[in-house]
Amino acid sequence: MTQVSLPTIETLERAAARAWPALCTEDVDGWQWRGSGGGARRANSVLPIGYHGQDLDAAIERVEKLYRAQNTRSYFQVSSASSPDNLDQRLAERGYVLEEPCLLMAKPLIATPMPAGVSISTEPSDAWLSIYTEPLDASRRAIAPATLAAAPDPKAFILVSRDGEPLASALGVYEPATGIVLVECVATRSDQRRSGGAQLVMDALESWGAAQSAKTAALQVTTKNTAARALYEKRRYTVVGHYHYRWRDVN
Repeated sequence: MTQVSLPTIETLERAAARAWPALCTEDVDGWQWRGSGGGARRANSVLPIGYHGQDLDAAIERVEKLYRAQNTRSYFQVSSASSPDNLDQRLAERGYVLEEPCLLMAKPLIATPMPAGVSISTEPSDAWLSIYTEPLDASRRAIAPATLAAAPDPKAFILVSRDGEPLASALGVYEPATGIVLVECVATRSDQRRSGGAQLVMDALESWGAAQSAKTAALQVTTKNTAARALYEKRRYTVVGHYHYRWRDVN
């Protein structure tokens, strides 16, 4: 694991949250409550950074009330940058279950040539969507169009084809203020896995990011996704942080 400062981790986590926005947000004593009524945990969990409240239990109860109104579980995304420092312990004491340990990974970017067979658009094509949504469950598939449309510009829906056939897809979201390009939605067509599509689409995304003046590429991946981790490690992404989710049924 590469040692980075907590402010750097916070910057990366906030950039990742902006790159994959929730459909509804609300400030809870500095935390960002996120709700989308379904889909990925990231867009349906609290980003607990920057807490400035005086009553932690009251803040948690407010979060639970917001999720109860959506008829969903109460989720927190907890990392070393979360605050206050005892949040994870307090959630556990309240019966929150630990779920889905994840890694925050990053690498410096340098200019590289764009590979052949790449198309880049500001909106997802039908072919792009077919690859990205293929492995998703019904909840995530239903919310995907709204989440993708809400991703901030500049963004690039990247599609790699081979012999005229769509092969792999990814989404790059560049944040000029921080110089970070977020790597999202990396997917390969199910009947073309292990054919080099993921490498090609990552080549294309990093080339696009560097051309936008990005200095850093960052991504989030579940710890159990060993295939994706191997891909990113091969590409010299290093672990700069960890996080996990905690949830509780509040309905």
